[in-house]
Amino acid sequence: MNDPKGFIEIMQWTPEQARAYLEEIRWPDGPVCPNGCASEVYRFEAKTRRNGKTQPTRHLLKCKACKRQFTATVGMIFEDSKVPLNKWIAAIHLMCASKKGISAHQLHRMLGVGYETAWFMAHRIRHAMKDKGGDLLSGTIEADETYVGGKPRGHRAQRGQRFSMSERIREAWEKKTPVFGILERGGRVRTLVMKPITKHGAQEALVENIELQDSRLVTDESPLYVGINKYLPHLAVQHQNEYVTGDGMVHTQGIDGFWSLLKRGLIGTYHHVRPQYLAMYCDEFAFRYNARKQSDGERFASALGNAKGRLTWYVGRNASQGESQSAS
Repeated sequence: MNDPKGFIEIMQWTPEQARAYLEEIRWPDGPVCPNGCASEVYRFEAKTRRNGKTQPTRHLLKCKACKRQFTATVGMIFEDSKVPLNKWIAAIHLMCASKKGISAHQLHRMLGVGYETAWFMAHRIRHAMKDKGGDLLSGTIEADETYVGGKPRGHRAQRGQRFSMSERIREAWEKKTPVFGILERGGRVRTLVMKPITKHGAQEALVENIELQDSRLVTDESPLYVGINKYLPHLAVQHQNEYVTGDGMVHTQGIDGFWSLLKRGLIGTYHHVRPQYLAMYCDEFAFRYNARKQSDGERFASALGNAKGRLTWYVGRNASQGESQSAS
């Protein structure tokens, strides 16, 4: 099967066409037993009846050695899902192609699934978008921190009656969630949600993610980076006076641009994200940023190929905690 031309073509796929494409992406040389058996795998069709009704035919694979029955979804984010595979594939393409994200409410409307189902699907897809590689960043590295959330709630006049300006500012800062970012100039970005963000935590993250021998670090004047020069060369730009200095290469405009994309998406698309889910949304935006030079189809194939890993946590009736009910 050829690579999909776009979302319109994918939306016309049947579940069987989606299954065939997934098998091609996962096993380009033919199906392999998930138990690691070096034995032949063959196909068969299983027809079942439930409550006197014939269920849709299941196309299964079976290993001749261990006798295990399986499908292409085993060990992936789709495993044990009742949502048709073609809708999963369409949801992945939508999330990969939407530059500032797509809300669960929009997935719910476009795919014809329930809101809680769409929300859970989106989080499983974000799990597939998570950077699972261990390659270190190298070259000129930009590091910076940003703060998400913490907007005062309620009418301004009511807030003014109950709290002073300094109290409102302090309350907002206490609710903000820090996100630490490391960007390889011209390359990849990685984010870590830290609360609280500390000098030790920030510098530990830098040491763990950077190839120290072949890199130099560029940051702002934050005290978080004091002493980092014992690990690698460090240059700082004083944002109180200027934004670019030295040879014109000492700046943090790359990571600042990524923060802009992240916040425009969170504010404009998702409206509100709870702190416990923020890391997953950051992974989503980092994935799209790292694949920014790829086409939508290439980005989609990359996410689909990285969809291994079954999620076991459960989303109950409070699934709407992930993003506000007003997200559209």
